[in-house]
Amino acid sequence: MLSSDSQNMLKTLLPSTSFIGFNAVIGADHPSAVDSGAMAESTPSAIEVVDTAVFTDSHFLAAAHTLQDHIYSGWMSKSHAQKVAKYEEGIRNGTMAAPWKDEVWERNNGGPRPVTMPTNNGTVSSSDRAGEAAEIKLVTLAQAGVLQVGDIIVLKRNFSALDILIEKDAIIQSIHPKTHTLTVLLEPGTSTHLPAPLLSPHPSPPTGLTQEAVITSPTQLETALLDNDGRVERGKRPNGNAWKSMTVWRWRGTAPWEDVGGGRWGRENHGTLFYLRGTYYHER
Repeated sequence: MLSSDSQNMLKTLLPSTSFIGFNAVIGADHPSAVDSGAMAESTPSAIEVVDTAVFTDSHFLAAAHTLQDHIYSGWMSKSHAQKVAKYEEGIRNGTMAAPWKDEVWERNNGGPRPVTMPTNNGTVSSSDRAGEAAEIKLVTLAQAGVLQVGDIIVLKRNFSALDILIEKDAIIQSIHPKTHTLTVLLEPGTSTHLPAPLLSPHPSPPTGLTQEAVITSPTQLETALLDNDGRVERGKRPNGNAWKSMTVWRWRGTAPWEDVGGGRWGRENHGTLFYLRGTYYHER
């Protein structure tokens, strides 16, 4: 049995409607108050006893179960609160993308982009600007430092007709100093992540079955990753936008000395290639 002090403390967390003798208070500006000429008041002595029926009320039980689920899932922990605060800050200042928004946009706007005519006053429309951004090549992003050695490029593509979801990593091993072509490492088979020795701040040389590919476009990389995965034949791959199917993962700040889990050695999602290209276009 809880002490009287504990009970009184818990009572402060309950709404006034949870106590026996509660009477609804009508505001002075409510028409009913004018008609009745009086307003019902709740006295302190009338709300000291808890109406235990509140604990079996469906609304209370739903809220309690939701809270228990959140606690069990770790949503009330300090570490989760820090992650949420970091994510919200990144969304506000534009340093962090929300990949699910790109996925929803592509699903709802997957058709061909309508052709837009130039405006009479000579100004450039938003569609025209999007078309200009599409002219930026992958090697241009590498030359500008948008893509860097050690970045992991993650392909995530859902083949709904085959009920197959493919997620596969490639890491940028080097960038050619003149042509800015990318040399990437990837693993054959259906595994998502690369071997841990290739992911550290001081990676080991590739060994075993690890393959090397030189690419100049997202489509080349997507084809190489899907070929290595092997589950979807080339003839069964519908056309897609590789810029939107790939995200870039990079360390935010100093790289950790050891693998912190997640299969990417502590790297964080910096957004799709499509998002990074658009950001580069508008900020250059």
